[in-house]
Amino acid sequence: MRSDGVEKMLRRFAIALLCVPIAYAVAALTLPLIPASGEPAATGDVEIFVCTNGVHTDLMLPATTGVMDWTAVLLRPDFPLADPGASHVAFGWGDQAFYLETRRWADVKPHTVWRAVFGGGPSVIHAQYRPSPAGSPDCGRLMLGEGQYGRLAAFVRATFQEPVQPLLGASYAGDDRFYPAVGTYSPFDTCNQWTARALKAAGVTMGVWTPLESGVMRWVR
Repeated sequence: MRSDGVEKMLRRFAIALLCVPIAYAVAALTLPLIPASGEPAATGDVEIFVCTNGVHTDLMLPATTGVMDWTAVLLRPDFPLADPGASHVAFGWGDQAFYLETRRWADVKPHTVWRAVFGGGPSVIHAQYRPSPAGSPDCGRLMLGEGQYGRLAAFVRATFQEPVQPLLGASYAGDDRFYPAVGTYSPFDTCNQWTARALKAAGVTMGVWTPLESGVMRWVR
């Protein structure tokens, strides 16, 4: 192959590599604005919250309702430092290695991010008993009907691998645990997309694709 042909091929390859992150960013910012079909607003009495830390979203569900008793799945003795009066459970999904190696944002390392995005490693559910976040600026509040909440709870429950057992010794502060989960984290199926899929299962209107926390929170605030 002539040298000018090689140079053209390399230029095209470089342009293609540059276009991929640009296309991803454009899609990540625009597709969350397009509503996926949801149900008409229900007159519900099950209060849930969707909370963000600026990057990642969690579902905050009541620990016990007539629809779902999470204390029968997430056994209180497994959470030795949890507040006995904690009324909610926070659920988040993501890459196991990233979760366990990144207790604080200061712990983020390039190789951890690389493995999470491209490694195809196992995923986990992070569960934490917490008080109600009512009034927090970091959370959005939704009122769901029992049928809606039942579908949401079923989605979250189905994300746990069976049998439901916490990872040995995996905890940030003793009021939380990690559980093996189904699915694999990727740039297209992120922690925030998991939150959105859970809400869609309940009939809550979400964007077509919501890989970023902002795409989720715009529909629940």
